[in-house]
Amino acid sequence: MTNFNDIIKMAMEHEDKEAEFYESLAKRSRSQDQKNALLAHAAEEREHKRHLENILKNGTIPNLPNVIPDADMKLAELLVVSEKQDGNIDFEEALLMATKREKAAEQFYRSLAQNADDAEASKVFSFLADQESKHAIKLEQEYDDGQQE
Repeated sequence: MTNFNDIIKMAMEHEDKEAEFYESLAKRSRSQDQKNALLAHAAEEREHKRHLENILKNGTIPNLPNVIPDADMKLAELLVVSEKQDGNIDFEEALLMATKREKAAEQFYRSLAQNADDAEASKVFSFLADQESKHAIKLEQEYDDGQQE
C-alpha cells in the first residue's frame, strides 16, 4: 500500500475502530468516572480521525514540532492483562488493554514504514506510528498515575 489517500483512509478506519473499542470498554466499566475517562479516550480517537480527514483533504502531513514524549514505561509488555471480552472490567485492566492495542498499531505502522517502497508512504506510516506511540505513552502514564493514588 503506497497510495497516500489509501494509507490515510486505512488510518481513519483504525481510529474509528479504536474509538469503538474505548466505547465498548466504557460500557463495561464499573464507575461513572472510569466511563467518562474511557469515553474521553474515544473522543480523542475521533479527533485523530478528524485530523486525518484534514490531512487527506490537504494532501500533506503537517510539520509537527518534534516533541519528546515521556519515557515508555513498557507496562503493556511487563504486566499480564486478561483480554476478557465481556463482563465488568477494572479501569487499570482497560488502560493496559488499550495500551497493548496502541503499541500493536505503532509496531504495525513502523513495519509498514520500513517496508514501504515509496518515501512519501514511509513518511506517512512513520507519522502514524509516532501518533500511536504518543497514545500508548499517555495511557501508560494514566495507569501509573492511578497506581500512585
